Amino acid sequence: MKTFFISCLLSGLVFSVTAQPAPARYGKIDMADLEMKVYDKDTTAEALVLCDYGEFNPNTFDFTRLYRIKILKKEGTDFVNFVLYIDGQSQIKGCTYNLKDGQVIESKLKSESIFKERVREDRYRYRVTMPDVMVGSVVEIQYSFFLLPSEWRFQDKVPVRWSELRITDSPYVTFQKVFYGFHPLYINQPGRWVGKDMPALRPEPYMNSITNYITKVEIELANIMIPGRSKFFTSSWNAVNDYLLNDQYFGVAMGAALFLIDEAKQIKDKNLPDLEKMKAACEMVNNKVKWNKQEELYTTADLYTAYRKGSGNSADVNLILVQLLKKLDFEAFPVALSTRQNGIINPAYATIDKLNYVVAGVKYNGKTYVFDATEPYLTPGMLPFRALNSRGRIINEKNSDWFDLTPTVDEKEVIYYDVKLDNNGEITGNIISNKSDYSAYYFRKEFKQYNSQEEFINELESDYPGLTINSASFENIDSIYKPIKETYNVSFSGYVDVIGDMISINPMLAERMSENPFKIDTRKYPVDYGHCIKRKYFIKIAVPDNYEITAMPKPCNIQLPDKSARFTYQAAFAGNNIQLNVNFEINKTIFVETEYYLLKEFYNQVIAKQAEVITLKKK
Repeated sequence: MKTFFISCLLSGLVFSVTAQPAPARYGKIDMADLEMKVYDKDTTAEALVLCDYGEFNPNTFDFTRLYRIKILKKEGTDFVNFVLYIDGQSQIKGCTYNLKDGQVIESKLKSESIFKERVREDRYRYRVTMPDVMVGSVVEIQYSFFLLPSEWRFQDKVPVRWSELRITDSPYVTFQKVFYGFHPLYINQPGRWVGKDMPALRPEPYMNSITNYITKVEIELANIMIPGRSKFFTSSWNAVNDYLLNDQYFGVAMGAALFLIDEAKQIKDKNLPDLEKMKAACEMVNNKVKWNKQEELYTTADLYTAYRKGSGNSADVNLILVQLLKKLDFEAFPVALSTRQNGIINPAYATIDKLNYVVAGVKYNGKTYVFDATEPYLTPGMLPFRALNSRGRIINEKNSDWFDLTPTVDEKEVIYYDVKLDNNGEITGNIISNKSDYSAYYFRKEFKQYNSQEEFINELESDYPGLTINSASFENIDSIYKPIKETYNVSFSGYVDVIGDMISINPMLAERMSENPFKIDTRKYPVDYGHCIKRKYFIKIAVPDNYEITAMPKPCNIQLPDKSARFTYQAAFAGNNIQLNVNFEINKTIFVETEYYLLKEFYNQVIAKQAEVITLKKK
């Protein structure tokens, strides 16, 4: 009797939840939303999500989503460039509503504006271009798919007026869910969750993916009992490992890779040391198979197809590298991970949907090395910034385990100034910059985007008003194992104040940090640099013989208690030369919320110190 009573009570609860009217219906637009010019709860908003409603049908096992958004500013049009990843086929419909002379103009989404491409098996990517989108538009889209989404976001980069998720219990489908975020839900009931008036969570400097911090729920299927349907269930991380090894577009796709036998022989014949063999393998794959800029966990087909075409996604490239390393007799394996944009993996909850990238790993002499062959300017052993995201999962027949993705190299730069100040306040001379590790990688990527050296220099001059670059040379741009050396002959105008017989100069010149990247008073999420930062400045400024120093900044040593951030400043005057030695270091990659205030204050003090000037007076 007691069990029967509880069952009836639970049934009644589910009924009461699902009996609630839907918050929105497709095609039913409120005139007040069309007339809205600004969102009163956030007048800076580029757009406002009016309603995001998702509901699971326990009878058809389909999930339907209705998404409706108001465009308030030109920048808000970016939020209606929809990219939808859907398991299986989907019927998509959408419409743009505009108000013109008091009349509602409807522009329906046409089939030719929906671009579908197969990612793998029954997984599709839909790119949707909505028609006639402008400031003032209300845009809505509705689509359905089988079973449940991997996550539901109640919050976004723009305000969300109403976001609701309904999942009616089904004896045929069971799942686990994990909630994240800092902003509480308006309704949190069994089977029904609602976010109301959710504030925009806008990106902040040195912030990992915003998806790590928005209020959301991640959903992982645990079991389905539907005839004719099957799906992998992530009962554990070992199960994820086994699944990937047996997946047609992962482990099976790697195959025997017989096409790499000749490549492996070429490397072996060079009789290189083992670490150099690994680098040679990475370089060979990078040269043979160009990355098509698609970040994927799964290959497009078998690896030979990508090798023959000479191009492929990130999985094609890096799984080919795994196989080549194996043929060089290394213990090589894939390392699956989630990119920074995709969000951090929670190791307590096994998931396959959260993984979206793969790199190559090698266990050698008790140490694990990782390689990514997608980018030509990336030194073997370094990972691209997108992959520096906490941890990855080693996928291996012998042992599946976690791998720490924290980089072992830093962003390093050493800058030398050797310049001369004249009586008119003009500065001329040379600047030499040596960039290594991540600093060199970033520079190479940026430099190669320009059509010519002159175009790069013109852009550099526009970034620093008053700077004229008379000549420039660049060394080791294509030698990725060597630091980049930049040499500039320059002149500065407007960097010095000359008043009567007094001269005031900021010795940091173009290297001065003038703005604190951390502006908000409190921050609920970590500061994530991705890698450590090391910058050194050696500045020598020759002053006219008829001037003497009247004020000089005092030396300082600013550092956080654990030396995780450090700044030193030492100025001196000798032999008519101003000499400045400055060191700036960020010595750990992540600062948690409780460290934010100290980090912000560290930058404030650095900026204040770098703002100090040296004054000279004519003798």
